[in-house]
Amino acid sequence: MERELIIASELKELNNLRLFLDQIFTDTNLNREYFNRVFLGVSEAVSNSIIHGNKNDSSKKVFIRFLYGENKFVINVRDEGSGFSLNNVEDPTKPGNLKKENGRGIFLIQQIADEVYFYDGGNEIQILYSLG
Repeated sequence: MERELIIASELKELNNLRLFLDQIFTDTNLNREYFNRVFLGVSEAVSNSIIHGNKNDSSKKVFIRFLYGENKFVINVRDEGSGFSLNNVEDPTKPGNLKKENGRGIFLIQQIADEVYFYDGGNEIQILYSLG
């Protein structure tokens, strides 16, 4: 099963993302115990795309592709920004970064997902969850 959602770069669109993901869980009879983990990862990725990638420019889009099969959920999130280098992202667990408001999203995604990959100069993230 594959589905795609395209949203404007506005944080209010996260509610549409939740509804879309909820429908995927319903249509595929996925175990609801995984919903919050999956939603947390994809919503962090989408928020990063909106804020950091597309710089809150509502004329730019965020493309979210969901692929589910064989107890594996693969989510790709792509933005229209200029990309970034993972090497330039500071470690949020270091003492000097603990109280910073930003910088935890990628770390969080890496902690809750089974695999995380970055493509296209940082414009696309792929998040994999094993759900079985």
